[in-house]
Amino acid sequence: MKDFALITGASQGLGKSFVLECAKRKMDILMVSLPKSGLSELKEFIEENFGVFIDCLEVDLTDPNSSSALIEYVKCKEYPVSLLINNAGLGGNFYFGLEDFSLFDRMIQLNIKALTQITHGMIPILEKRQASYILNVSSMSIHFAGPYKQVYGATKSFIFYFSNSLSIELAEKNIHVSVLCPAGINSNQKMIKIHEQCNFFQKISILDPDEVAEYSIKKTLEGKTVIIPGKIVNLYFLFSKLIPSSIKRWMINSTNQRLIRSQNTLKEIQKI
Repeated sequence: MKDFALITGASQGLGKSFVLECAKRKMDILMVSLPKSGLSELKEFIEENFGVFIDCLEVDLTDPNSSSALIEYVKCKEYPVSLLINNAGLGGNFYFGLEDFSLFDRMIQLNIKALTQITHGMIPILEKRQASYILNVSSMSIHFAGPYKQVYGATKSFIFYFSNSLSIELAEKNIHVSVLCPAGINSNQKMIKIHEQCNFFQKISILDPDEVAEYSIKKTLEGKTVIIPGKIVNLYFLFSKLIPSSIKRWMINSTNQRLIRSQNTLKEIQKI
């Protein structure tokens, strides 16, 4: 049976790169993203250039009812999903006490509740395949707690620990669970402009979304649980374990303060 991928947040950035990588691997794909986010154009491009089956579902996963609707759609269409990529997410830099709570509520709904519900609903479908895979997108920021990303970092920490636990639990069903922990990614023009303000050591760790997608899908299909793309990022991660937490906190805070002063990144929301 042909491989079939379900990808959320599929219309741009890393999600779009996931779509292209799966298409290169001749997988059929269900793309899920926001309404009017360019799914139809991407569908046409994939069909013309890769000759695979593509379907698209426009839905806002911050709507509490949307995840169950997505699951029912997959069941109704009888799509034999063998790869689930939970990529959709909401992030940004925010002063916690100054923002309306509705922003953080949407972030928790998308980054935690939707991902958890979609994963739960897809297990009966995934376990029908001889081997199937789940790739959840977390972040390297979970290892470098800093200001202005308090709720975002917490949601990504949930994804990391949820995925690691689930990988053990679902192994007996031959469902392999991976969690991706990328550093900076030039996923769109907004992020490219923000990354231009980074220092040298940060810039050399920033990756292209196509490279991240290719590497992470390869490692997912190999059954790797924790995926950290980029040699520089892995080096920084190992080095960070040797730095006292007080010094690490100072370094992260200084970097974030400089970025916010040099560019108005507060209130900049990235939603895919």
